[in-house]
Amino acid sequence: MKNLLKRLLPGVLALCLCLSACGGGSSAKSYDPAATAKALLESTAFSDTLDTLDKDTAAVMYGIDPATITDCAVYASLSMGAEEIAVLTLTDADAAKTAKEALDKRVSDQITALESYMPGEVDKLNHAIVEQTGNTALLVVAADYDKVQEALDGLN
Repeated sequence: MKNLLKRLLPGVLALCLCLSACGGGSSAKSYDPAATAKALLESTAFSDTLDTLDKDTAAVMYGIDPATITDCAVYASLSMGAEEIAVLTLTDADAAKTAKEALDKRVSDQITALESYMPGEVDKLNHAIVEQTGNTALLVVAADYDKVQEALDGLN
C-alpha cells in the first residue's frame, strides 16, 4: 500500500496543481473603467453627446453607496436621452452584485420615465447591456449595440 501511495502521490499533486492553475472562477474578466469607457466612446455606438459624471453624482443617480466604488467612468447623455455608460469597480464581488442590481433598476426606471415622452429611447433601454463580473459592474445604453459588442470584445 505504501508503495502504491508513493507512486500515485506525484500524479495526484500534479493534478492538484493543474486544477488550481485553472482558477475555478477567478479568471472572470473585469473591465478597466477608463479603458472600457474610452473604447465605447470611440466605437461610434452613440447618437447622443455624452458627458462625464463624477463618482458621487453617479452613486446618487444609481443609488449605490459611494464608499463601495473604488474607480469608475460614467457618461450620460447631454440631451436627457437614455444613452449612458457606467463602468464601476467596487470594493468586492458582493458590492458589484448590489451595483448590478442598481443598474438594472436604473434601466427599468428609465423605461418607465421615458416611454410616455421619448418612446424612441425605450428601444435603446430594452437592449441595454448590464453585467457584473468579479468586482466590476457595467451598464451601456447605446444606439448601436453591434458596435458596443465589438468594442467590448476588443478589450479581451
